[in-house]
Amino acid sequence: MRSYQIQSNGFRILSHLCIALLLVVSISGIAQAEALRLPKIFADHGVLQQKAPVPVWGWGEPGKEVTVSITGQEETTTIGDDGKWRVDLAPMTAGGPHELTVTSAGSTLKLSDILIGEVWLGSGQSNMQWSIKNTDNWEAELAQCENDNIRIAMTFREHSPEQLDELRNLTPWASCNADTMANCYNGEGFSAVSYYFAKYLQAELGVPVGIINTSWGGTRIEPWTPPEGFEQVPALADITTLIKANTPDGPVYQEALQKAIKEVEAWVPDAKQALKDGAFTPPLPTIASTSALNNHQQPTTLYNAMVNPLVPYANRGFIWYQGESNRGEGMAYRDKMEALIKGWRARWNDDNLACYFVQLAPYDYGNTPQALAEIWEAQSATLALPGTGMAVINDIANIKDIHPRNKDDVGKRLALLALNKTYGKKDLVCEGPTFDRFEVDGKTMTVHFNHADGLKTRDGEAPDWFEIAGPDGVYHTATATIDGTTIKLTAEDVDSPKAMRYAWDHIAEPNLMNGAGLPASAFRAGDIPLQGALRHHVPEAKDLELLYAFDPTHCTTENNQVVYDINNSKELRGKEIERVGYFMHLVSTNEKTRWIYTEMDPFTQNLIHLGVPVPSKNVWFQQDVSNLYVKASTKTLPGGKLDHGAIEFWSSNYGPGNQRKLPGASDDQYDFDDTVNLAQTPGHGSMQIHDVASKTTLMAFNNYRGGRTAEVGIGNNADGHPDWTFTKSAEKWASGTLLVLVKTKA
Repeated sequence: MRSYQIQSNGFRILSHLCIALLLVVSISGIAQAEALRLPKIFADHGVLQQKAPVPVWGWGEPGKEVTVSITGQEETTTIGDDGKWRVDLAPMTAGGPHELTVTSAGSTLKLSDILIGEVWLGSGQSNMQWSIKNTDNWEAELAQCENDNIRIAMTFREHSPEQLDELRNLTPWASCNADTMANCYNGEGFSAVSYYFAKYLQAELGVPVGIINTSWGGTRIEPWTPPEGFEQVPALADITTLIKANTPDGPVYQEALQKAIKEVEAWVPDAKQALKDGAFTPPLPTIASTSALNNHQQPTTLYNAMVNPLVPYANRGFIWYQGESNRGEGMAYRDKMEALIKGWRARWNDDNLACYFVQLAPYDYGNTPQALAEIWEAQSATLALPGTGMAVINDIANIKDIHPRNKDDVGKRLALLALNKTYGKKDLVCEGPTFDRFEVDGKTMTVHFNHADGLKTRDGEAPDWFEIAGPDGVYHTATATIDGTTIKLTAEDVDSPKAMRYAWDHIAEPNLMNGAGLPASAFRAGDIPLQGALRHHVPEAKDLELLYAFDPTHCTTENNQVVYDINNSKELRGKEIERVGYFMHLVSTNEKTRWIYTEMDPFTQNLIHLGVPVPSKNVWFQQDVSNLYVKASTKTLPGGKLDHGAIEFWSSNYGPGNQRKLPGASDDQYDFDDTVNLAQTPGHGSMQIHDVASKTTLMAFNNYRGGRTAEVGIGNNADGHPDWTFTKSAEKWASGTLLVLVKTKA
């Protein structure tokens, strides 16, 4: 009995302890729910946007009233059931300092030294994040930077698969001085571009300026973009699909989960029967249990953690400096810029939110020199969106340093864009010369510019980095002379100019500028006929029509098939094919060209199979071809009518074995007679034309899904496998064209 009593007392003591613990936890939870709280971006020394409604929001006890007051106005609302609240303050005029007071349920929050003025965000990758301490003349700048009318704040590097309501960390608002500039962000220092932008803006406007920097070096543009942005750009539908598939409370994932559950329920009886029979079970249905958006380079993840918590903090717009990590995407980057801009505007519910961005600086990337030029072109094309502007900096770069140290002029040029376009100071020139149109008179091309008053060169020399091309598409360095607001171009080897380009190289630091000292951006213009090189070099092909066209050095695929730039198969469907031709034209990084034309009797009447091989287990062509004719720029290649032509067209993997036992073929190297693996499609893929008699691969396009790692070649490869397999040679060419042509029966 005594023992029982001890246990009973122990039980009662334990019960009381548990109840007390539960009460503590419960009270703690209630206290947390009741705590009046603001987002971290609201803090002492902050800046609120002038002449616009100013949202103030936060958390508190559900059902309680909350009142926000500043500059004599008060706004009151009731906290929602989710503990969230928001009020919108009426527009205020610039000035301060003021005190912002928030009260609710006996709690009061007071923010002191609040200024009213202009608020901007700065975002992007390393050149936007780049510290003032790593720039030209930084010590002298810090010694004179103290200005209480400039306030700075900087978010820390974070990523999240889900949209966060609050910043995990923030260097809070601070008045601009040497200490805060040099030591913010855990001692890394404040963004130089953001500072200089704010400096010039504040000096010209004469009102307080607040700049919030949220950037991360080495990041792509996709992580900074919210889902709403991708959804507004049809070309980015694949990214939208990815996001929806990784949104667990969204309909796409929910439907997939429901389907998986049903499949699992159906699988269980089959698995039990397999267990009973001692047999293997059918595959278990699977579905993602964690998000694929799990790092700082995945779509939306930086927006979720570093931008969404700032919404809807009132601001005038944002400055953007990014693109190095997306180099090589060409005009696809323009689509992503559109998604970013429209996405941020949608989240802030403000179509007038300005976006001024920096065109990337010249830099020697070591290969594919036109890849940067194509990003420049995409950035320029973004200017078609309203409320945008671009700061060109090709005159203040360092081609050996991807982080140019002159950030003063970068910030100043961004400020000029804002002052002119946002604040209406039209007397301030904010843009360099931009292309308008060109005219051709004989051998002379006259290029017209906008924003070209006082057109000149910064070194007093003739304008450089201009090139023109004739019908063959080959560019030649042009002699350029200034004539008022135009440039006149000629080249000795171009009798009939069709196209031109300017600064079309990653190391181009051109000298053309206007009277305001602002440089001209890289651009290209004109229309070289796609078949220009073919018609110029191979007049014998005059009777053949274009079936397909694409660039094998920058090939894209969809559903494991090549996306052609031109596809005329519908127009040619049903016509009998008498001859088929293939023309490959490759342009090197120094503009030297190589080309080859092959023509033969058709090996199929199926138009699809005449192009790049499509995935199909039973469709491949490894055979001789009849009446092969060859013409090439390289005189060492066999030419004219050849007696023993052969092709290897398939989408599968293949090995070096000599399948056809052709004389002179190797069993160890990939050449003109290999062994196709029909069980693996889609695979590596081969589109090769050979001259068996000379043991020569005339033309090769392999690894069609490889993009810049595809394999492109004319003639035998001298360093490795003769048919270019595994060479990744596409990346060695600046650009190319592959034309598939047919002659149809009249």
